[in-house]
Amino acid sequence: MAREITQDGLELVKRFEGLRTQAYRCPAGVWTIGYGHTDGVQPQMEITEAKAEEFLRQDLTEAGEAVERMVHVPLTDHQFSALASFVFNVGAGSLQISTLLRRLNAGDYHAVPSELAKWVKATDPKTGQKVPLAGLVKRRAAEGELWLKTGLPDPFLNSPDMPQRVHADESRIVYQVTARSGLKLREGAGMTFDVLQVLPQNTRVFLIKEKDGWAAVDLQGDGVADGWMSQDFLMPLKE
Repeated sequence: MAREITQDGLELVKRFEGLRTQAYRCPAGVWTIGYGHTDGVQPQMEITEAKAEEFLRQDLTEAGEAVERMVHVPLTDHQFSALASFVFNVGAGSLQISTLLRRLNAGDYHAVPSELAKWVKATDPKTGQKVPLAGLVKRRAAEGELWLKTGLPDPFLNSPDMPQRVHADESRIVYQVTARSGLKLREGAGMTFDVLQVLPQNTRVFLIKEKDGWAAVDLQGDGVADGWMSQDFLMPLKE
């Protein structure tokens, strides 16, 4: 039997998706209906609230199955629900290539909220540019809060033990372009794919995925792959 999202997780998804019984285009230009349902949605489509609830349950089941399939470390119910909400929103493929998944499967549970916070951009259908959306910022924060929820009292709340000197975590691994003439960013992993742009020497990028000597890289640190580059001209750094 598939693992179910918690009530807190369900309410989070409903709150941020909202209920729409008529088809509409989301800010990224995708036809959507119900509680963020996109599969098979057509313009002028209409559904009942009961059907929207049915779609939501189906979509969350699929999202949860993806989480269970990809995450190889134990999760609490709240942690599972936070990731199910995330996958419901960004898709299983995005989780699969994410730094979040890599760090979590390495046992770095504390990295998840900050990794979630990177996924706040959507493509503007008018300009084709990736832009941050306030709704995504709030949703990622809510998912991060749910991830941290234990159901136990927080020892730091109203406590003299709350740290008053706080430091940023600057341990992220980045890569630097070493080619003197710059390095081509391509649409896919291979020389036959179109060139998107040429990145100058010393440009820093984040590695998302490796394939046959090629690297899918993130240029903006938002966890989204922007293209592929030859690994022969990338040098690992510590940011």
